[in-house]
Amino acid sequence: MKLADIKFAALTSALSLACLVLSSFPAEADVYPVSGVWAAPNPEFPIAADEACLIIKTFGVEVLARKSIAEMMIFTNDKRYDVKSNVQMDNTLQSARAAEGGYWITELPNARERFWFRRKITFFLAIVDPVTIEIRDLSRRTRFVKCGPRGKLHT
Repeated sequence: MKLADIKFAALTSALSLACLVLSSFPAEADVYPVSGVWAAPNPEFPIAADEACLIIKTFGVEVLARKSIAEMMIFTNDKRYDVKSNVQMDNTLQSARAAEGGYWITELPNARERFWFRRKITFFLAIVDPVTIEIRDLSRRTRFVKCGPRGKLHT
C-alpha cells in the first residue's frame, strides 16, 4: 500500500468518526423571542390595551367568539397557540432568525392537512416595546398587547 492511500484512509476514518460524534449531540432548540399571553384588540370594538386583557381574564375565550377581541396568542418555549373567533391552532417553532427590527419566524402546524402534508408558516415578529408586538405576514399587520398576571396589568 502506498503512503498516500494510508493517509487518505486515516483521514476518511477520522472525518467519519468526527461526524458520528458530532451528530450524536442533540441540536439546540429554538424558542420564541416572546412568551406569555398576547391579545389583539378588535379595531371595531375600541378598548384600551389593559382593558383587552382584563376582558379575557374576566370572561375567558368567549370574548373571542363575540369578537370583542380580534385574536389571542399564547407563546411558550417552542409552541404558539392562536385563537381567532371559533378557530384554534397550535404550531411548533421550526426557526427564529433575528433580523433588523424583529425576528423571522418559521413554524409547522401540529395539525396535518391532506395526505399528511404540513405547510410551513412564515411571518415577521417585531417587538415594538416590552408590552407590544406586531405580527406581519403577506396579507396583514396585527398588533398585540401583553397580558400580565392578575393585579399586574401593564398601563
